[in-house]
Amino acid sequence: MDNFQKALLATFVDYTETGLNEPDLNEIEIDIIFGLGLLPGEAIFPCGDSKIVSRNLISDSAKNKSFQETQTLIETDLKLDLISKAVELANQAFDIDTLENSIKSFSGFHARKGSSGMALASGNPNSNVMIVSEPPSRAEELVSVPYTGLAGELFTKIFAALGLSIDGEKESGMYVLPAFPFRLVKGFNTQESDLNLIRPFVKRYINMVSPRYLVLIGKIPSLILGLTDQFLSNKEHGQIGYYNEIPAIEIEGINSMIKFPERKRRTWNNLKLLKELIREGENFGN
Repeated sequence: MDNFQKALLATFVDYTETGLNEPDLNEIEIDIIFGLGLLPGEAIFPCGDSKIVSRNLISDSAKNKSFQETQTLIETDLKLDLISKAVELANQAFDIDTLENSIKSFSGFHARKGSSGMALASGNPNSNVMIVSEPPSRAEELVSVPYTGLAGELFTKIFAALGLSIDGEKESGMYVLPAFPFRLVKGFNTQESDLNLIRPFVKRYINMVSPRYLVLIGKIPSLILGLTDQFLSNKEHGQIGYYNEIPAIEIEGINSMIKFPERKRRTWNNLKLLKELIREGENFGN
């Protein structure tokens, strides 16, 4: 489907979504423009050197079915186009600044339409530990930090127990990347496509930073990176996964632990595994 066809089909979609009547299909030879062939019940009548496509025999149900199928094709094409564009922009980025500018300029994210700001990476990109955190809340996207308030206090306290901080050096620092830069609205049915669109950018971040260890907070980072199956068992004693041979642990969401303090146990068990990995790396001089 070329750009002209997409534009004309998109016009039909716009008419329907705004509650207006469809354009007069009797004046448009749809089968010729789109190469879709005649719909059931149509007939062609010669008229001089041209032909007239009669739509009078088409039932309302056939029209609706055809339109719905066409709309699905448009949405699928547009979605694939956006993903291809996101992949292209991510792959063209040669440093973190370029990558972040690409994210800022990418207009395909649905969630940015209702956002008041965005939260990008913070901390030391030369750190051994990279943390992929949850998407920001409204307050967090306004101030462009991964966590604020009680969540910020708990986040800082958890990693301070490992001797890590955003301001630290290579061994004592951490680089924090929100899995998605905008606030995800509950019940907004485009979250999955937004997560698909951010995926190439998150992967590019990780490739650029090349951390020795990954910490994933909540379920969304694992979903984006395709690691969900590695953490399905939800082992209480802790579990190590791998992303491109990089050891990774998944801990509970920060706000989840505030609401349900008993969930801190699994987080601490996973952090102990990370601490042991770091210690072993230091002993071997890695």
